[in-house]
Amino acid sequence: MVKLVQWFGLWVALVASSVVVKADALGPQQVIEQLTVDMLRVVREERHLLDENPEAFYQSVSNVLSPVVAFDYIAKGVMGKYAKQATPAQKSTFSDVFQMNLISTYAKGMAIYGDRDIAVEPLKGELGARRKVTIIQKVRGDDGENVVSYTMGKSKATQEWMLLNVTINGINLGNSFRSQFAQAMKKKGDLDQVINGWSAKS
Repeated sequence: MVKLVQWFGLWVALVASSVVVKADALGPQQVIEQLTVDMLRVVREERHLLDENPEAFYQSVSNVLSPVVAFDYIAKGVMGKYAKQATPAQKSTFSDVFQMNLISTYAKGMAIYGDRDIAVEPLKGELGARRKVTIIQKVRGDDGENVVSYTMGKSKATQEWMLLNVTINGINLGNSFRSQFAQAMKKKGDLDQVINGWSAKS
């Protein structure tokens, strides 16, 4: 299985785009495109911080990802059935820990993949009133063709499209994280221990 740090490096390469649109006009596909424009700018301008001041680099990455990625929603999904047992404080703590580890792993993986031949597939069917869609991209490189699927959901509160999940070459990251959490609970049997010991690299 591909390591998580490689998944997130590939994620950056897969969504590479030069399209810039106004924030109030962003559809689900444009959200992914704009996210990449901003992320590549951070990599280009601040990559040196990864060695010199990694926390500063992680913060820059967080500033780009946080408005687009539904971390609270994803974290709750990762907890799975155990979310019902968790207190509001435990849910909040895990969301923070999950976000921090996900961002640091993502930041470290961004430089793994170089320039690729990338194709964004048109959204199948009309967007219409749909509130959840899948955006597909394909990338060709020395290792062959890779396919990424982005699950995008429209927020009821803000009406903005948010990233809910990513599947790379059939590997569903949300399911993988949920499996890790469930295994940790079976081993430790204590929510606080699992939350405090959580790492996206495990």
